[in-house]
Amino acid sequence: MSKIKLFEEFITESGNTRSARDIINYVKDLTPSDSDHPDYFLSLVKKSGKSFVLKTLKVKDVIKMDQDVKSYVKSGEDRYGEDGESDFVPGDDDLDNPIVIFNGEVIDGYSRISTHYRKGIDNINAWVSE
Repeated sequence: MSKIKLFEEFITESGNTRSARDIINYVKDLTPSDSDHPDYFLSLVKKSGKSFVLKTLKVKDVIKMDQDVKSYVKSGEDRYGEDGESDFVPGDDDLDNPIVIFNGEVIDGYSRISTHYRKGIDNINAWVSE
């Protein structure tokens, strides 16, 4: 199993652009072992060969953009911790990891978006497909 890189290490490797393969590995590294990866989206990312650019987005804009994220945030669901589906409990450092947006849909980061929203954090970093 690969070692999860700190966000700062990932950023300084080669600037603010990543390949589709880099993003697939990033999502797999972030996903808890007892959870499933969004395999359907990861296969689309792989086939697309698109690049991803690191951007800072308004949390409210991301929620408006993606109806599934909006429903998730509105539901108050928490996928982690005692009542969630996973034994993995993200720490504050995990909130700094960028979400991933592919073709206008969030494919990784629902809980980070929801947590930012509940804590009143206005901005979130995101890897966005070009």
